Amino acid sequence: MPALATVAPFGFTFDVHRLLSAYAAVGVTTLQFYRNEQKPPTVAEALRLAGSLGLKYDSIHGVFGFHLDPSSDDPEHRKHCLKVYEDEGKLARDLGGPMVVVHPSKWNEGMRNMSLDELAREKVRRVPMLMDFLSRLAEVGQRLGVVYLIENQPYNNPLGHDPVALAQCVLDAGSPHIRMCLDTGHAHITSDLISATRACLPAIAYYHIHDNDGTLDDHRMPGDGTIDWPAFAAVLREGKSRAPTPPAPRMLEVFYDEPRVESLAAAGLRDRLHAALAL
Repeated sequence: MPALATVAPFGFTFDVHRLLSAYAAVGVTTLQFYRNEQKPPTVAEALRLAGSLGLKYDSIHGVFGFHLDPSSDDPEHRKHCLKVYEDEGKLARDLGGPMVVVHPSKWNEGMRNMSLDELAREKVRRVPMLMDFLSRLAEVGQRLGVVYLIENQPYNNPLGHDPVALAQCVLDAGSPHIRMCLDTGHAHITSDLISATRACLPAIAYYHIHDNDGTLDDHRMPGDGTIDWPAFAAVLREGKSRAPTPPAPRMLEVFYDEPRVESLAAAGLRDRLHAALAL
C-alpha cells in the first residue's frame, strides 16, 4: 500500500500541528519536511511535532529558487549546488526520511513563463550540465544513503517542463540514488498528465499531488481543478507491476489553510483521496 503523505511547512503562517492533525485524520502517515530558510526549526523540534501526531518524515524538499541552478553552465556553481544538496541529504537522514526533492534548474528571472522555443533552446544547452550534476549527485547519494528526487517544473524554470524528457535524464543517470518526483500539477500545465505519468513510471519514486485548472499553479486539493483523477488512478493501478518497491508515496502538496482542510476532512476527503490516488 503506498503511503499518503503531506507537506510539513515550518516557518510560515500555518499552525503546523493543527494542519497536520487535519491531514492525519484523513489517513496521512508520512511527511515531507519543508521550511522557510529564514526561520527553520531545529531537527529536534521537527521530530517532536511529527512524533506528537504519530507521523514520520519520508523526505525533505530541498532548497530551491533563484540562487540554485544545478544545470548551470558554470562548473563552480554546480559544485556549490552539490555541496548544498549534500547538506540537505544529511538533514533528510537526520529526520529519518532519506529522500530529497531537487529542482533541475533555478527559477527564471522574475518567474516569467518562458516560451516553448526558449525552453527548447535551454533544454539543448542545459541537459549535458544536468547529467554531469546528476552523476556527481548520485555519488553523494550513495555515500550518504540518500535518494535524490528530481522534480518536473512549470514554464517558469528553464529546464524540467517536459516530464518525460526529465524522466529519461533520471533513468540515464543509471543510479538508484537518482529518481523522479512527478509533480501532477506541473505536469497538468505543461503536458498531458495521464500519458506523461504512464511514460515516467519507470523513473518515479515519489509524487507531488495537487490539482489546478491547467494554467495556474495554485496547488489545489485533488478534485478541485481539472485533472482527470479517475484516469490518473487507473494509470497508477496499471503501473503496479512496474512501480518501485515500496510504492511511491503520494504527497499532498496543497496550499490550503487549516480550516479548509478540516472542513474537507469532515466532508469525506479520505474517500476522495483514496479513489483519486489508487490507495
